[in-house]
Amino acid sequence: MPRHPLRRPAARRATAPPRVLPTTWLPDLTTARFAYTGLQLDLLFYLLSILEEATAARSVELWLSGFSAAAGKKHNYSYVAAAAAELVAQPLTIRGKQDQYQPLRLFDRIRSVPGQGLLQIKLVRTGIPYLLELRGLIPATSLRAFLQLPSKHTKRIYALCCRYKAKGRTPTFTVTDFKQMLGLIDEQGHEKQQGFTSFRKHVLEAAIEQINATTDLRIACQMEKHGRTVFYLTFMIKPQALPVLLPIAGTDA
Repeated sequence: MPRHPLRRPAARRATAPPRVLPTTWLPDLTTARFAYTGLQLDLLFYLLSILEEATAARSVELWLSGFSAAAGKKHNYSYVAAAAAELVAQPLTIRGKQDQYQPLRLFDRIRSVPGQGLLQIKLVRTGIPYLLELRGLIPATSLRAFLQLPSKHTKRIYALCCRYKAKGRTPTFTVTDFKQMLGLIDEQGHEKQQGFTSFRKHVLEAAIEQINATTDLRIACQMEKHGRTVFYLTFMIKPQALPVLLPIAGTDA
């Protein structure tokens, strides 16, 4: 009777080992899932610096001159206004009870006044508490450093580390959760940064280098493997003196 050729067993897909992640992963905007551009993140965090609790429910005025001065960079108004307008419909989900994510709207409408270099921003009432909470995470002295970080992923990681600076470390995230948080995996499960090696080099290592060189934090990423696969990430955080930053030449145009 002929013998069947030997077949290699199908490779098993690596699965994360059983583990209960810390409950200190708080439901706030630093761990929300969204994919803002770098400019949109800058607008969001500059908005926080001018946001007042007493007037947050009314229209907030964001002047291009103040935004450009804070960033140390001359911004093009049309480019900024277009990026701001997209924030109204930009999807954002935040972690709720039992680890379920729920949609959250921050911006109700944004009106541009071109002749004055002004944006009039109306916030959604249910989003205001999250914005006010986030406002206290990044001190005003660090805003310039945040605005000059070159990568949108670096900005997100810096904000996260500011959130947990007092603890000296962030919560532990699975790699998948962390990629979803940064918008690198969309709602359909499509991954934008294929392979962990590329993710580590172009996102994690780049962010660590940029944050350590230009901000008030010194961070490192602790990775935990199961076999050969990295499943968990934790950022270790230490304060450092804020470097002297020089203005950035050029505009958005």
